[in-house]
Amino acid sequence: MNVYLVGGAVRDGLLKKPIYDKDFVVVGASAFDLLSQGFSQVGADFPVFLHPNTHHEYALARTERKSGQGYKGFAISTDNVSLEDDLARRDLTINAMAIQVAGLFDDTPITGEVIDPYGGQHDLDNKLLRHVSDAFAEDPLRVLRVARFYARLFELGFKVHDDTKTLMKHIATSGELSCLSRERIWAESVKALDYPQGFAYFELLFELDILKQILPSLNDAWQDHALRQHTFLSLRQSYQHSLSVKFALLTQAFIHKPNAQERLSDTCQQLLTPKAITQFASLFISHYDDLVHLDNICAKNLLTLIEHTKAHKDAKTLFELIKAVQIATGKPINTNFLQNAIKSYQSVGMDMIDKTLIGKHIGDELTRLRLDNLSDLLSETFHA
Repeated sequence: MNVYLVGGAVRDGLLKKPIYDKDFVVVGASAFDLLSQGFSQVGADFPVFLHPNTHHEYALARTERKSGQGYKGFAISTDNVSLEDDLARRDLTINAMAIQVAGLFDDTPITGEVIDPYGGQHDLDNKLLRHVSDAFAEDPLRVLRVARFYARLFELGFKVHDDTKTLMKHIATSGELSCLSRERIWAESVKALDYPQGFAYFELLFELDILKQILPSLNDAWQDHALRQHTFLSLRQSYQHSLSVKFALLTQAFIHKPNAQERLSDTCQQLLTPKAITQFASLFISHYDDLVHLDNICAKNLLTLIEHTKAHKDAKTLFELIKAVQIATGKPINTNFLQNAIKSYQSVGMDMIDKTLIGKHIGDELTRLRLDNLSDLLSETFHA
């Protein structure tokens, strides 16, 4: 039995980047060998096991043969598989390197020598993302993974090899992308948005004419070069903000477009975007102009803004919207005025309502009094 540290940990170590996860390949062992050592199997039919102490993943060396459509359509074999065979099934050469360690319970490198049968170190030195073999085209998920690695390593100057781009486009035109679950597309996109240069994930997919296969509404909106580039700039400036803010900024090209909410809805359905993030993006599109032109807002729209964002109960959503709009426009928004508007709204209570009113008339009167207060505030603030 030989145990090897593989994949991202080797790559990131060579790049002098922090190592957060370790994955291992075990050669010359069986499932029984690992289970008898206290490892637990991940899935009944998948040869990956969790270490009893560290919970790192230890996989039996395996080969994969295409047996159906999509990223799950593979037949797996673990019989007499060498390390080189296992590394050959991986996506990129920079992820197909290994370092032998002492054993299952000691991950100290024996010599530190990098086992690199497919030129990963050469590609690291030349800042290239290059596929290991033509088997790359059998797994549609790899299209998104390459785009994500491109975004992750963008600030280091990495490029995608032309031959790899060709294979990515081939996968897209073959129809294999339709086999990807919406959950997987969302998961890869979220990981990309978490990078400082997360925009590069979407930029690469757009430039390779792949985005139209998975996010057609966004792809159509981005035919406007200026809007697309402005979106990418906004994403660069927002990477430390919440996912809600980043996703809203991703969809800013829909603002002022016909059927903007329908376009947003299509995109969110394609990604199975969580409800809260979808709702935030919808508020961003609906109230963008209100916040940009706050000095010209009317009392009715101001009341709607407060109620739609539930700012009278908790102003967090409203102030997240303000962050998104400020990033998109590069201009400050009068937050003091909005805080005063919320207080003005909250100052109207049931004790101010005529006790003879019943039913709908109570709500109408509350609205009338709040509109009066907000009108007075607008006059004092912007029209004095």
